[in-house]
Amino acid sequence: MPRTTHNRARQEGSVYVLSLLVLLILTIIGLSLSLVTQSEMRIAANERLTHEVFYAANSAIDIATAKAFVVQDKRSFRLDLAEPTSLPNLNIRHRLEVSPFLPILNLPCNLCQINADTEFKKINHAVAAEATRIAWNGLANSPPANPTPLAQKRLSVLISFQPMREDTASAVRAITDPNRGGMKNAF
Repeated sequence: MPRTTHNRARQEGSVYVLSLLVLLILTIIGLSLSLVTQSEMRIAANERLTHEVFYAANSAIDIATAKAFVVQDKRSFRLDLAEPTSLPNLNIRHRLEVSPFLPILNLPCNLCQINADTEFKKINHAVAAEATRIAWNGLANSPPANPTPLAQKRLSVLISFQPMREDTASAVRAITDPNRGGMKNAF
């Protein structure tokens, strides 16, 4: 009998050490899960920002297409779209820069095959848009000269108009004429 009490007295501290070891392991697991969660949140925020800039570039292409088709204005342009913020001096914008609509292919219209000598054409145009998300502290009307981009995306597309009446050579001259402001804003 005295032997069992002696063994029990030796084992009383082992439960304490075992419980401390289990707490240490659980603390390490909790800290690693916290770190993984923070990393995933940063990745999700960056992905959201990338999607926003991509959709802004896509919108710039849509605006350029509408201008080219409706108003026949195929020159380059630049837009700054302000984003509302809750902080008083924080300014966030999407800066959109669109290249001119350049005609690169001029063929007879596929839809007008029954008209053998038609003036309608199938014209493919190349256009590129670059969207940059910028932010700065200060007045909204005075952005810095070279703001640091938060995100940037470039999108190039080929757009086909048919049937369309257009002289490709005169369209290129009109787009690239510096007196009309054609290529001076191109990037």
